[in-house]
Amino acid sequence: MDVPMSHRITAPPARASLARRALLAHVMAALAVAPGAARAAARDLLAIPALPSAKAAKALLLGVCLAGRRAVAVGERGVIVFSDDDGTTWRQASVPVSVTLTAVQFPTPEVGWAVGHDGVVLRSQDGGLRWTRRFDGTIANALMADDARQRLETARASGDAAAVEAAETAVEDAAAGGAFGPSRPLLGLWFRTPDDGFVVGSYGQIFRTRDGGERWESLGSALNNPDGLHCNAITATPTGVLLIAGEGGRVYRSADDGARWERLDTGSPGALYGVRALPEAGGGETLLAFGFGGRIFRREGAAAWIPVASPTARSLIGGVTQGGAPLLVDAAGSWCLSKDRGASFQPLRAAGSAPVAGVAALREGALLQVGAGGVRVVPLAA
Repeated sequence: MDVPMSHRITAPPARASLARRALLAHVMAALAVAPGAARAAARDLLAIPALPSAKAAKALLLGVCLAGRRAVAVGERGVIVFSDDDGTTWRQASVPVSVTLTAVQFPTPEVGWAVGHDGVVLRSQDGGLRWTRRFDGTIANALMADDARQRLETARASGDAAAVEAAETAVEDAAAGGAFGPSRPLLGLWFRTPDDGFVVGSYGQIFRTRDGGERWESLGSALNNPDGLHCNAITATPTGVLLIAGEGGRVYRSADDGARWERLDTGSPGALYGVRALPEAGGGETLLAFGFGGRIFRREGAAAWIPVASPTARSLIGGVTQGGAPLLVDAAGSWCLSKDRGASFQPLRAAGSAPVAGVAALREGALLQVGAGGVRVVPLAA
């Protein structure tokens, strides 16, 4: 069962504090690299622009989207590439960082956002040609620490001993995470407008900007996520309801623009890598959540989640809509399609030749897939 490359973060037991989890990750990383590699890793990749390469479109790419008619993909070492001819040829963008980038979205053809490792958030205002840094893990650490302290003050004022204990743990975890510097990856993003949007990531990170990245706020304490499980992706339904797909089989839902969040547990312990909404005729929405091990869950309105038989045992990493029907893609490039609004799925395409980490609908009947070996255009009939 494959885990998407952009989400391969070691997850210790759920009850382990962030301090212990961070220490474990730090020790494992130190043991895994040779002295020379350790010295290279010590360089601040947030301050080093991505190196131009004639083979940029063949790099490990983790996220892809459309900016109007332009296709944009992001990946390792700060690589961002774009195509104006339906993926036939690609050019490399100017990027101010060399950290791995995990996801990208353009709310308009001109303005786009990308997120990645070390908590980086980038913005482009020219359709993806040039990017600037608007946020990073140093800012994230400070916001999470402040959020945790405010939570502790609120808990103490309430006199709830359990809430105080949980808040004290959150303060300790925030301090421990900050001690390792800007190290926690961001994994997903969704922007309603060019200036107003959310980014999410490892250890329960969720931040929002309303002014194009000038100011940010942490919303972590609003989630019912005391163990700091990873938030892997965020999107919105056609009616504007926000949805987060997370670790531990959790979907978080907000109907008030992120002020309050409802946790919708699927009942599965596996990670979810995506959630999509299918509009209903009466104004309601059916939700589809998917992720680790090929698991698919369906929820109609306020009913409970129902597991859906899946034609794959590999992790489902993304989904698009083709002909009004949901199409899901797994980490090996297999596709499965539902013609009954997610009640069942049939295999549509066998596994490809390289691992897949991200997908976007290029046009009706063709997908853009990114992963190991770069970006590929795959016809629906293939």
